Amino acid sequence: MAYDAGRGKTAVTRWDAVIIGGGLAGCMAAITLAQSGKQVALIEAGDYPRNKVCGEFFSPECTALFDSIGFMPVLNRLAANPIRTIRITAPDGEAWQTTLRVPGLSVSRYTLDAALAAYAQQVGVELLTRTRALDIDGDLTRGFSVTAQSDGSTWDLRATGVIAAHGKRSNLDRVLKRRFFTQQHPYIGLKRYFIGTPLPGQLDLHVFPGGYCGVSQVENGQTNVCLLVEQPVFQAACAAITEGHSPRERFVRWMCEHNPQLGAWMVTAVPTISDWLSIGQVTLCPKTPLEGDVLMAGDAAGMVAPLAGDGMAMALHSGRLAAEALTQFLTGDQSAEGMKRAYAKTWTQQFRFRLRLGRTLHNVLIRPRILSLGLRTLRRFPAAGDWLIRNTRDLDLLEQNA
Repeated sequence: MAYDAGRGKTAVTRWDAVIIGGGLAGCMAAITLAQSGKQVALIEAGDYPRNKVCGEFFSPECTALFDSIGFMPVLNRLAANPIRTIRITAPDGEAWQTTLRVPGLSVSRYTLDAALAAYAQQVGVELLTRTRALDIDGDLTRGFSVTAQSDGSTWDLRATGVIAAHGKRSNLDRVLKRRFFTQQHPYIGLKRYFIGTPLPGQLDLHVFPGGYCGVSQVENGQTNVCLLVEQPVFQAACAAITEGHSPRERFVRWMCEHNPQLGAWMVTAVPTISDWLSIGQVTLCPKTPLEGDVLMAGDAAGMVAPLAGDGMAMALHSGRLAAEALTQFLTGDQSAEGMKRAYAKTWTQQFRFRLRLGRTLHNVLIRPRILSLGLRTLRRFPAAGDWLIRNTRDLDLLEQNA
């Protein structure tokens, strides 16, 4: 038997593919493979539904990606909030806003991930929740053995191919000896839901020294407040503010003092969950789309700076590209080496420029004086803002949505 995780047994002895990570990229890869007739196991360390530290803005091209797997009827039932206006504010009151030609969406990962995982099961994916991948052994010539653990039991799943979509940072990165994992990374992410002044159709990005905070409505009238901040700034702010029950609350108070427009919204907002969710060691450094014969997807392959607003689309798109590449190998249409070269080339063509541009914009955004000058420039020269929007999007997918 391939596994016995305490939730029943399967007669499958060798999967066509094992996907590690049940987020957007992993689910997209699993669904794409299953819809092409492949036997797929999807491993997820957590369970559904669950909250994640995420801005939860789905840029316009996501609609085409969801439509490609037949998920749009499900998404339409989730009461996502259409986003047409994006506004950026600086600490000194400078602001710039733009209107998207095609609207994006804002919906909680709590709702969306559970719906996407359920859809994966409907199309034939074997979903293993509360299951952690401990090791990967093998290659595309001999096949793979993925060591998994759940409820204290350890077993192996055998597969012809493996796609790793385990997110920003995981112990699996240590197992794969990825270079970035040994480095310290300076960013902390925080997120919490509130009920506050409605922001229909709008996403606000409020900048403060060393970071920025996104504010947008999701379903059920809630607003997602999600931020990224340099760790030294976080620590200094916590030391400077004495009021507050926790370092997170002290930091949020400091943040609101350093962007009055954000502070004006937060002062009347009421939290709907007990505390801030947090994630540390967030990295924006370059990664690789391949580790040996394992295809990487989503944030495991490369994380775009959150301010670019394209992270969800890139996760979905890279999951689909990885699945399509692996399918070419599984059907015998490409050799292992040919498939890997093609995937690495396609991934680079699709994402490398946007990742670099996102890091550049991030470095500008966390410097308020430079940002204020930039926002004044964008107001004076609207074509510059149009260029930024176009070049942080997938234009081919946007055309499908237009």
